[in-house]
Amino acid sequence: MANPGSRWIFSCVCLCTLFAFFRPFEYRAQQPAARSAGAPKNEQSAEANGDPGNSGRKLSGLAVIVKIDLIAGDRLFHADGYVIRVRPESVPTFSGNLKTLADVEPGTWLHFEGVRDGAGVLVARTAEFFPLGPRDSPAAIGASKARHVSDYQSVTQDSLLDANGHLVKLPAKVRYSEAGGPCGWHRVPADAPLQERVERIGMRLVPDFQKQLPPDNHSRIPFRFYAVTDDKIRSVFGCNAGLVLIPRNVVARLQNDDQLAAVLADGVAFYLQRPQVSTLDLAALGAEAASFIPPLSPAGFIAGDVVEGIAEHVKETRYQQGEARIALQLLADAGFNPWQAPEAWRLLVPKDPPQDAQPLTYPRESKYQLNILKTQYKRYSSGSAAELPAPAAGNSVR
Repeated sequence: MANPGSRWIFSCVCLCTLFAFFRPFEYRAQQPAARSAGAPKNEQSAEANGDPGNSGRKLSGLAVIVKIDLIAGDRLFHADGYVIRVRPESVPTFSGNLKTLADVEPGTWLHFEGVRDGAGVLVARTAEFFPLGPRDSPAAIGASKARHVSDYQSVTQDSLLDANGHLVKLPAKVRYSEAGGPCGWHRVPADAPLQERVERIGMRLVPDFQKQLPPDNHSRIPFRFYAVTDDKIRSVFGCNAGLVLIPRNVVARLQNDDQLAAVLADGVAFYLQRPQVSTLDLAALGAEAASFIPPLSPAGFIAGDVVEGIAEHVKETRYQQGEARIALQLLADAGFNPWQAPEAWRLLVPKDPPQDAQPLTYPRESKYQLNILKTQYKRYSSGSAAELPAPAAGNSVR
């Protein structure tokens, strides 16, 4: 029998191996991937990085429905970055005031399990629909509630922005305790064309069902988009209650509106998806997240708290993958080219703006998105148009 010291050393080795394997996606494009290659090889490497590309593979998830289409009497639900077809044999179940598929509208939550068909549509074997509960956020708790700003404010002069969307014009003296959270007090430049572009493209990505909700609806997310001055961050980031910020240096590095939309879509997807964090557990994870769990041998050497940490990491990976898929879906639904998303994250990998983007490495998020694109999206040789695998004869359901 191994002595306690040997067991401890073995456990440490196992734990280090797990964390090396489980290293999160470089989701915010801060770190380069381990390998670089041309576009064809990068697309191929996506298959080896957790893949979800094969038809016939069981997938499951929990997500809000952002759009509904019809085909041949069946409903196609755009949720979790998939197009999910629910047929009569799918045996749908309903909660709350939902009784039939006719009651299901965008904004409803769907817990699904099924497999992709050859066209990339996920055909549901089971589908459970339930209404979204109250959406509480840090901005709705305590003293910060009074400072919450739910509407976009034009930036007429250089200002500071707190985590709740409140603008303070410069020069002004502010306290960190009044920032509304660690995300607060970012400098917002009075660059009207820049701010208008960021807000216009960001709001175009917001699903129609969100735009149509009245201000007092508990499911409404008050989306606002600002460009800020922050040279240390090369991504988009969210604060409280639908506030999405993007550094102006990130905007300058991106090459077109499609790429800017791809980065902003990441922020929109974050807010659409996060209410599930408290409701999803490891048992509910589908095949795409489960594929990241290596075999543990011997399992008895993994302590309970380590297993719990692994579960949390797998859930976080699941959320990140979901955000990446949903971002592509938002791009396509808004008429942007989702194939520009992997390119956008690739441009943000290096610390300094690249003179030549061709040799840049795809980060892991790009590889994952490339795989989803190949599986679910058609690619066109010109223009920004891209479509999900919904039929041309489908009708949109509002």
